Formats: sequence, C-alpha cells, structure tokens
Amino acid sequence: MIPIVALTATAVLFLLFLAVQVWWQSANSTGIEKLSPVDLEAFRNLTDPEEERFLRANLSAKEFRRIQRTRLRAAAMYISVISKNAGRLVVIGRSVSAHPDAETAAVGLDVVHRALQLKLWCSLSLLKLNLTAIWPTLMSPSSRIADHYLNVTSLTASLPKKLAA
Repeated sequence: MIPIVALTATAVLFLLFLAVQVWWQSANSTGIEKLSPVDLEAFRNLTDPEEERFLRANLSAKEFRRIQRTRLRAAAMYISVISKNAGRLVVIGRSVSAHPDAETAAVGLDVVHRALQLKLWCSLSLLKLNLTAIWPTLMSPSSRIADHYLNVTSLTASLPKKLAA
C-alpha cells in the first residue's frame, strides 16, 4: 500500500513540476523566432547507437566510460534546450488555439499536445541520461526526441507568421 501511495505522490509532484514549468514559460513573451537553436544533427550523433558501438570497440573500457559520460552530459544539455523550447511551443499553441478559425485553432491545440508530450519525453530522457551516466556501459540514450522536436517545430512553423509570433 505504501509503495502505491509513494508512487502516486511522486507522479503528482512530477505533473505539478511540469505544470509550473509551462506556467513559467507562459509568463514570458515568446514567439517561434525566440526558440533557442538546437543542432539536431549533433544531438543525433551523440545518441547514435552505431557511434556508441564504434567507440566501445575502439576504446578501452575506462576511456569509453569517460568519453560516454561526456557525450551524455552534452546530450543532456541539448535535451534541456529542447525542453525549454517545448515550453515556449506550448505557449504559442495555446495562443493559436484561441483563434476564431477552427482549422487554425485545431493546429494550435495539436501543437500544445505535441509540445507537452515532448516536454514529458525530455524529462524522462533526462532521467534516463542520468542513470546512463552512472552505468554508461549498460544503457544507451535515444535520439527519437530529436524527431519529436522536429515534428512539433515544423507544425508550429506552418502556422501563419502573425499567429506564431
């Protein structure tokens, strides 16, 4: 019984944390042009399983762990920027979802849902990266977050410029 209560409390605190982050982002003036730049190709390289296999095969175990931890820290920095941008995209989507044109409002709502999903993925990815940093030989990070980020930013960029500002 106690583990269920603890797990539920942790989940509620996590959701409150996400809500506070989104609220804080909405207090700041944002627009699609104000998104922080993210080098998705570099991020994909850091999270590429083939690159990891190459490093594992060509480095000593000690050197691999050192290099992999550095790569994981860099990947975590990229994910933090993507998460921050996702919060800004939520704000943009919310403002567009109030548009009188139903189709435009639906796209805005879709941006909100995808950006919130991305923000959740970022949080989970950061948790996984932190665990991977402890055991760099056991787990590998995923680059799928880059694809999700690209999807939601492309959708937002398709909105009329005056709405996404």
